[in-house]
Formats: sequence, structure tokens, C-alpha cells
Amino acid sequence: TLQMNSLPKLVQIGFMSAACLGSNFNASILGKTIEDEEFDVCSFLEIGKDGGYIEESGLGSFSWTHDQIQQAAYDLIPPTQRESFHYQLGQMLLENSTNCEMKRDALFFIVDNMNKGVDLKLDRNQKTQLAGLNLQAGNIAISTSRFHAAAEYLQTGISLLIKDSWIQQYDLTIQLYDAALEAYYTAGQFSKFDAAVKQPLTHARCFEDKLNSYHNLVRYLTASGKSEEALETCLFVLKKLGVEISP
Repeated sequence: TLQMNSLPKLVQIGFMSAACLGSNFNASILGKTIEDEEFDVCSFLEIGKDGGYIEESGLGSFSWTHDQIQQAAYDLIPPTQRESFHYQLGQMLLENSTNCEMKRDALFFIVDNMNKGVDLKLDRNQKTQLAGLNLQAGNIAISTSRFHAAAEYLQTGISLLIKDSWIQQYDLTIQLYDAALEAYYTAGQFSKFDAAVKQPLTHARCFEDKLNSYHNLVRYLTASGKSEEALETCLFVLKKLGVEISP
């Protein structure tokens, strides 16, 4: 850290931002995280390579030469400013990324960094934006079978909802709970599932909006050895849908 402290300020900012992107980072993504127009990614990378701090690990990709160097770069960020630094980095990357880049490369960097700022005094719009980003990240994680990561993203998204979200943020709320129940079930996080499933079953506006919850509830009951309760739930749902099953 002491050696890095002697480097030009913009180089230090480059190291701090790169450290927040992880053990490996993409040059293009790094460039989108820094607001100062005088920051030159190519010059920064050359300084980093010449100093033995980073090395090229692929086309446009770089890695730290040692995890302690990454930690030293991260330590350049004052501890009291780390939450806001992460959040602002993610916000800057979000603003500078196209929809295509969001889907392909940047989304998880954005969400992982902005989530480190959830304890900041975010306003309602900021919380809603971040909840939506966690929903996107959670859905992608589910689609790639990363169920524990999905559960974490979706739980964070739910925690960012306002108190009357079932009234004022209905679509976002039902989507977060539907995805979270899928993630909790497949990740085997049954206590979280049991606590969450009550929300959509109680607050969803219509029975059709409860179907995903009932679907996952039946799976959960069956996996928990409650086959009779699962069957009763199936029969209840079928009856509500107008399907009568004769005994």
C-alpha cells in the first residue's frame, strides 16, 4: 500500500476500482467505472504491468499478480468510504453500459458493487433501481443453476422494497418473491422459503398471481415429507381453477 500511495492519484483510483472488480477484471469494464475523463485505461494498464501489480490473462482481461497486491490496492480506499465507493462504482458502470453489455458482462459487477452500499441512505428511487437489478441478477443466476447466489441476490432485492410495496411496487414485488421462492427451494433454504411464501399467498392481487407460489409450495411440502399436505394443496389449487377431482 505504501508503494501504491506514491503513484499518481488517477493511477491509485484505477487500482482501487480494479480491486473492487475482483481477482480478474476486464479493461473495458474498468474504463467504464471511472468518471474522470483524464483517466486513460491503456496507460494505467501499462503502469500496472510494468510495476508488477497486474498481468494480462487473456484478450482484454487482467489479473493481479498476487492476492495481497489486490488487497493493498483495495486498502487505498479509506474504510469509511468503501460502501459509497462500491456503490458509486456500480452506478457509474450501470450508466456507461449498453443493454447488451449488461446482459453479457457487466450486470454482476454492477450489482455486486452496488449491493455493498445497501446500508447507505439510499432514496426510494435508488432502492427500487437496485431491487430491480438484483431481480435481473437473480433470474440469470437461476437460469445458470447458481441457486445459492440467486437466493442472495433476490433476498437483497426483497430487503430493498418499501413497506407498502405490494400496493405501490406490485409487479416488482411479485416477481422478486416468485423468483426468490424458486431459488430458496432449489438451494434447499427451506426456512427462508417457509418465511417468504406467506407473502405472495397473502398479498397477491389475484389467484393466478399465486400459482407460482403454490407450485413451489407443493414442491417444498413434498421435499419436506409432507405428502398429504402437498396433495391437499394441489386439490385446493385445482378446485380454484375449476377442476373437480372425484374421490
